Amino acid sequence: MTRKIEDIARLYLLNEFSHDTYSFENKQPEDRGFDLWLVDKESGTKRKAELKAHNGTYQRRSNLFERLIFNAEIERELFERGDTVIVRVFIGTQPYRVFIITNAILSSGAALEAEARYVLRGQINYDKSFIELA
Repeated sequence: MTRKIEDIARLYLLNEFSHDTYSFENKQPEDRGFDLWLVDKESGTKRKAELKAHNGTYQRRSNLFERLIFNAEIERELFERGDTVIVRVFIGTQPYRVFIITNAILSSGAALEAEARYVLRGQINYDKSFIELA
């Protein structure tokens, strides 16, 4: 189910998403540890982006951090170092809601807990650690 949801979100970001400052590009086959490139249209710089899609709706800030899971060690490492950002997409309503979450949440008290995968846990409100794009 998660793969299908992420495929829907990926197609949306690559083909339909429109924002004044940001766009998304596919990664190359040799790129590892992330899903897409987040492109700053003004500067042309690219950031690695880890796609985390959800078929629910965004209703409050705490929704951003619910079921936010890293399934691979490399994903966790890149996010902790700030080499990637999380692109959180809610596809439960139209238009889709898109957020960028940075590793600033880790310095605000959130922590990655090791289970069979890495689950982001912490308080429900992390101001200044995300940007709403749509």
